[in-house]
Amino acid sequence: MLVCLRQGMGRTSNGHSICWILVIGFLISTLPLSTTVIQSSSAELPNHIIINEILVSPNNEEYGGTDWNGDGKFGTYNDMFVELHNPTDSDVNISNWVLDDLKNEGSPSCSIGWDTVIPAGGYMVFYRVNTGLEFDYWSGDTIHISDSSGNVLDSFSFEAQDSDWDTSYARDSEGNWTKISPPTPGIANDEVWPEAEGGPGINHAIGTCYANTGDLYHDGSYVLKGRIVTMEAENSVIPYGSVMVTDGMIEAVWEEGSMPTEVDLQGVPIVETAGTIYPGIIDAHNHIHYNMVPLWDYSLDHRNGDFYENRYQWRNNPTYSIDVTGAKSLIQGWDFWDLEHESMKYVEVRAVVGGTTAVQGNPTGDDDEFASILARNIEYYNFGRDYMHTKVTELESDYVGNHIKTGNQSGELDAWFLHLAEGTDESSRAEFDILVENELLVGELMLIHGTGLGQAEFSAMGDVGADLVWSPTSNLLLYGDTTDVVTAKAEGVTISLAPDWSPSGTKSPLHELKMADWLDTNRFGDVFSDYELVQMVTSNPADGMNWDEHVGRIKAGLSADLMVVDSFRNDPYRNLIEAIDPDMKLTIVGGLPIFGDSFLLTQLGVDSEIIQGDGFSKSVDITFEGVSKGGQTWASISEDLEKAMKFDLDEMYESFNYANTMTEEEFEDWFNGKYPGLSGGTHLDSVFTYGDDYYFNTLNNSIPFNSISQIDLWSDYYDVELNENGYRLNTEINDVDSDEDGYSDWTDAFPNDPTEWFDSDKDGVGNNNDPCPNDAQDDSDNDGVCADLDDFPYDADETTDTDGDGVGDNSDQCPSEDATNADDDGDGCIDESTDDSTDDSTDNSQNTVACSFGQVKKEDCNNCVCSNSGEWVCEDNICDQASVLESESNDQTGTIIILIIALIFISITSVVLFLTNKNRNSEEHNIWFDGNNEEDDNKKKVKMPPLKPPKSE
Repeated sequence: MLVCLRQGMGRTSNGHSICWILVIGFLISTLPLSTTVIQSSSAELPNHIIINEILVSPNNEEYGGTDWNGDGKFGTYNDMFVELHNPTDSDVNISNWVLDDLKNEGSPSCSIGWDTVIPAGGYMVFYRVNTGLEFDYWSGDTIHISDSSGNVLDSFSFEAQDSDWDTSYARDSEGNWTKISPPTPGIANDEVWPEAEGGPGINHAIGTCYANTGDLYHDGSYVLKGRIVTMEAENSVIPYGSVMVTDGMIEAVWEEGSMPTEVDLQGVPIVETAGTIYPGIIDAHNHIHYNMVPLWDYSLDHRNGDFYENRYQWRNNPTYSIDVTGAKSLIQGWDFWDLEHESMKYVEVRAVVGGTTAVQGNPTGDDDEFASILARNIEYYNFGRDYMHTKVTELESDYVGNHIKTGNQSGELDAWFLHLAEGTDESSRAEFDILVENELLVGELMLIHGTGLGQAEFSAMGDVGADLVWSPTSNLLLYGDTTDVVTAKAEGVTISLAPDWSPSGTKSPLHELKMADWLDTNRFGDVFSDYELVQMVTSNPADGMNWDEHVGRIKAGLSADLMVVDSFRNDPYRNLIEAIDPDMKLTIVGGLPIFGDSFLLTQLGVDSEIIQGDGFSKSVDITFEGVSKGGQTWASISEDLEKAMKFDLDEMYESFNYANTMTEEEFEDWFNGKYPGLSGGTHLDSVFTYGDDYYFNTLNNSIPFNSISQIDLWSDYYDVELNENGYRLNTEINDVDSDEDGYSDWTDAFPNDPTEWFDSDKDGVGNNNDPCPNDAQDDSDNDGVCADLDDFPYDADETTDTDGDGVGDNSDQCPSEDATNADDDGDGCIDESTDDSTDDSTDNSQNTVACSFGQVKKEDCNNCVCSNSGEWVCEDNICDQASVLESESNDQTGTIIILIIALIFISITSVVLFLTNKNRNSEEHNIWFDGNNEEDDNKKKVKMPPLKPPKSE
């Protein structure tokens, strides 16, 4: 400071003002100012979790692929992955965050497992085998990561057919997307896994993500009312009663006026079906992956005689490999139409249309796209187990079948579906001898066909409790005869009834019932009662495959696999036998309404699509967000399949991968040579039997089918007159329908009003015009929300209380924070503590208030965040520190102002002195500088570098 004073007093004080500035700056720096830490916001390091790497096309083991996740398996199903990176300096809990690709088009989204934390700077890899996420190479895809509140934090899209084998999409060091090879799961993208350390499979963090399949399972409750056929006994029929369904299970069954005391119907929708409620039909023999193909209208190969005698003969018919297996392969094959998932959904709708809720005979691949929706697939995982086995191919003499013997002994075999003795000759019968000799005749056997068997074989089956599955339509179409079920019954064999498949059978067991009934009436002499015939498609198959604790009957504790049929016959069993497509009112699988009349599905909260029949219409719900391709509509699926089944040469050439290396002429030659006559020669089989002229014409013109007698199923069962609303007119039950709306007067709450038939809340207003059909109070406060759905039924300003704290969302300043017992001011938020009179120990009483994971108290100076356990976690003494800093800051303000004023004064003085000195004679100099100094003169001559580089010439 003294130096600055002396320089200021001199005659040439050019730098004295700078000196003073430095001195004052030093003084200011000694003041006890508070420090603020600012978090880095560099562009390369976002302050949130990001998608860092994606492998779409992992190579398989045969072509040098890597087992990236170390599970011993190679390829797209196991090693396809998405990697998340935490570029922040803090650990991040990503529990319940959501990974997803294209909404409603690709795989179902999945929620990341609980207690999943990515450490600061860390990586976590999510493999397809742990997530179910499949990235679409062919069409391109978009991957998203969202937090638990649904906020999308990051996403990445790639184009169709763009990824290479074992080449990842990855971010470089600047955050830009590029491609890298080999992939780097679990480490930075500019590193490589050293083989010496065992590779990535055992060295990096692997996350688990659970598919969000909420719409695959029923939750909530509803009640169906109507006539109830329980199938617990022949006389176990409730003329008019209720079936309560809760969370996919039958909770209660009661007759009108006898509701169990423990049943609570508060807020439960009650649906009048105006029909008869049955257990869902079980199809115990099918090959459903063929069922888009229509009936096979074949001509006999005369070298084999008039009728085929066993199943190994008709397979050699020249048209079989074209019309049946050829059509199926072209529809489903990857190289061709690649519509396997679409065709499987189509044929499952074909099943549920007939009231079928479970079906046997599925393809070996249990892809979620169809296996987890619509009808149950019997061979797949059901009711917590998978103890089913199937054998379709020939039973060879050396067949051991140890898995059948072991399962039989351990109790881990529910059923063995075995195709045996399908034919009328001795070779077919002899297959049974192999079964016995190899000790494979077990009680779990569901023997399919048995057409060549006689009394001795059926007796042996009856002794061990083996079951028979009968498919009469297929038997007659192929062999001109059918299984001797009369003898089978006499020998104590339990019989189930099933259609086989569409090339030689009916569309579902509902329609197979007509064939069985015709044979029983016209050939067997009424050996089977109507009740026994209905048993063949409900309780018998359930018992035979050890599912009796789950389905096959209507009673509390069983799964809600149900169907509802219009009531038109007094005998409920005759009612089902004669029922046809227009009579089907509802099909329910595991509590989920899948198919039926539109007004019933609407009452059950189902958003469905219309399926148009011949003079009638039904509706179906085929969309499931919980599976891949779950957003496909019925209209789009049926349209794609109808187009494909035309086998148009031009469209196939444009669509088939197989044609990629062919000219159009080469492709046409190949197709016509391999599948002669198929192009333009077939059609997609209808899901409905009623109105399917091709189906009835093929049956009527079949020589084998009509060999025992001329069989006219159309005239006997399907020639039914419908009214303008698509309901049959020839009924027995109170046949009076005054307003012709499809509801007999005895079930119609408004028998003279064709626009109304139900009044669920008994308020005198029909459901179709009642804004609140399940609430007699309707909208008590006139706010547009029904009283039973209104959290504030008498407050027109409020309707919803999301957090349940008694403060309506419209007034609640914290609508997602339950402030019950902690909200004295009534604003819906947990009150903050304002008591500063405590001692040094922090008052953490507020921390015990229940909270939601991830919730933050934005105005809490203790920085409270809700933990995984639902408790507040706070940083202590932050409030006190802030108060001290604020006080110190106020004390320093006066000092800083004085110093600034002093700085301004000194600066002005310095400027004045400088200007004065500049005007003096150059001979005058101060004592600190000698103008004759040679060294200083030389310095003046030094050439300084230019401020900018010279321009290039």
